[in-house]
Amino acid sequence: MKENSVNRLLEIVKRLRAPDGCPWDREQTHKSVRGHLVEECAELLEAIDNGDDGGMREELGDVLMHILLHCEIADEQGKFDFYDVAEDLANKLVRRHPHVFGGRRAESEDDVLGIWREVKAIERKKRVVGGLFDGIPPQLSALRYALDIAKKADSETLEKAAKSAAAKNSRGLEIGKKLFDCVREAAAEKIEPEGALRDYISEIGRASRGEASE
Repeated sequence: MKENSVNRLLEIVKRLRAPDGCPWDREQTHKSVRGHLVEECAELLEAIDNGDDGGMREELGDVLMHILLHCEIADEQGKFDFYDVAEDLANKLVRRHPHVFGGRRAESEDDVLGIWREVKAIERKKRVVGGLFDGIPPQLSALRYALDIAKKADSETLEKAAKSAAAKNSRGLEIGKKLFDCVREAAAEKIEPEGALRDYISEIGRASRGEASE
């Protein structure tokens, strides 16, 4: 039964981590499997880019395995378990969608984004705020990292950064600014730059194989 699949998975992962389970799984830590998680996410992105539904199903399962493994490790340490993560996510989704689960109204995508920013601002006030880069994982791809910064940075900060970079007379910084400006342009037009670049690279791949563009 599909509704029992999650519990079955949880039991399997717990068994793998048991003293008489799998030696490899038993020895893993949060940090030791970081690289594997990045690899699985990359393989999922490849399946998405290729429109491979079967591959997506498989790779989503591999990513889910990592989620379950991290939850099991945390549970063994008495910190949290899968159900805590699921409950936190459910609460966050409800909290960030008051136009669906509450009394707020949203008639457009811009309305939704405005509400989302309000809720995020409230959430940040409840945490120790570290400035512009707070809450943005540095492990993100450079394009995604730039997109999140572009959404948060004010014009004064960006102007100061541009002047500072120009004063250093660095060709690398000059190219970097151009790339960042492209990301800002994409953000303004509600285009996800990572996906846009991947789509264009796919076009190059099709052209190299002599395939007609879809």
